[in-house]
Amino acid sequence: MVSFDTAATISLVFVLALVVFFNRHKLSFQRFGIFYAAMYRTKAGISTMDKIAFRYKGFFEKATPWIIALGFLGMIVVTFDLARGLIMLLTQASTPAVGVVLPVKAKGVFYVPFLYWILSIFVILIIHEGMHGVMARVYNLPVKNSGLVVLGAIIPIIPGAFVEPDEKKLVKAPQKQQLAVYAAGPVSNLVTGLLLLGLMTFAIVPYTDSFYSDKGIVVTNLMDGNPPALQAGLQVGDMITEIDGNDIASTDDFSAAMEGKSPGDSVSILTAGATYDVTLGKNPQTDKAWLGIYVDRALENPSFWQLGVLWVKDFIFWLYLLSLGVGLFNLIPLGPIDGGRMFLTALERYTHENRAARIWKSVSFVLLGILITNVVLAFV
Repeated sequence: MVSFDTAATISLVFVLALVVFFNRHKLSFQRFGIFYAAMYRTKAGISTMDKIAFRYKGFFEKATPWIIALGFLGMIVVTFDLARGLIMLLTQASTPAVGVVLPVKAKGVFYVPFLYWILSIFVILIIHEGMHGVMARVYNLPVKNSGLVVLGAIIPIIPGAFVEPDEKKLVKAPQKQQLAVYAAGPVSNLVTGLLLLGLMTFAIVPYTDSFYSDKGIVVTNLMDGNPPALQAGLQVGDMITEIDGNDIASTDDFSAAMEGKSPGDSVSILTAGATYDVTLGKNPQTDKAWLGIYVDRALENPSFWQLGVLWVKDFIFWLYLLSLGVGLFNLIPLGPIDGGRMFLTALERYTHENRAARIWKSVSFVLLGILITNVVLAFV
């Protein structure tokens, strides 16, 4: 049976394909081999960017050095992490950490439930692109257009938004202003992610802890690939209360009980209704001991209000996680993305344009190779 996420993703791609096809004469296309961006230009939101820039001009001007500094710090972090990941991949045969973020379960895909994925993408892009526009207006640089964009590789895949500053005037602006405009988008995502993390840690999680029972944990889903738990008879909804005689009251207890297990080990799992003897398998991705279930704490007679709060909590969790991911990805010193443009602008400050362009292209080529290697190997 096709899951909701898979069906929703296929439906989204189909709708986007129809929209792009029937409006192709109204769209502007930018192509990069099989990849393309189909853009529908408007003036929507520009007046709002103007109002924000005018009202908080002093704040953004004072914050500019910090925004630029955080942008370069993020660039260093993400570049180091990519290099470290490649070294570990080549020397330790570890699983690549870089994959494609999509609402489908598949090897090489970082899975996010469809509704959280699509809502998060729109929120993240509105914040990201909006802050590019706001920072441009803070420094009196024109914003020509805003609009909607569909990103695709042969077929449409991801809907989004964009803001288009006047490039001719932007590249002639002082380098500090250029860096501020480039960094504003990804840094706004990082700040959003960190604020949401703080909100989760200090407010939402402590409040929702009272919703849960301390009598066990619930199997929320079974992993693909006929996992050992399914072979032994465990089902979604079963409440696990003991593993090998150890009381299980939280997900931390579950992790502690499974720690140190090896493929082939046998574990005894007590649920509210039965006892299951499970022989652990080998995780197909990590080669570690594999039970093959997703678990969470058990809700105790939840009300409609509590279920709503928990949905919001999950949404904030995914939004925080994806905000940090998108912010850091856009700070990679690669080609035409924000980090690449920041890197080129910084190089031009210390060397002549031709040499800066050569260094920028060389670094971009190396990082693109690392990214492609990680993504391809994630699917192998």
